[in-house]
Amino acid sequence: MIENVMGAEREMRDSVMLCGAHFGLNTYRHRLFEAGGWTLPQPVHLEHTRRQTKMGRRRKPDEMGYYVGNFIGVDDAREDLSVPWMSREGIRECIPPAYAEYVGKAFIDQLG
Repeated sequence: MIENVMGAEREMRDSVMLCGAHFGLNTYRHRLFEAGGWTLPQPVHLEHTRRQTKMGRRRKPDEMGYYVGNFIGVDDAREDLSVPWMSREGIRECIPPAYAEYVGKAFIDQLG
């Protein structure tokens, strides 16, 4: 499995885009995944109906978090991504556990 950020599509083959909205997270955090030798199903990409927080600002209750760079609101990010143990530095780079669970479950399902 290869994971990458948006913009790397041209470097990947048959990538699948995962979005936090699909998993009920308070962030969109699009990430690309390329499976090697098996098929990762593309979930339906839900419409983005909530506004995304502007970079450098704390997420308001009706917004989706945007956790890149030196963002503020580490506690919100920990809750939104379900990563209560992570530091700001880890959160900036992390794959939310919900994404890893989706990928792992799809792989196990294909093993039969």
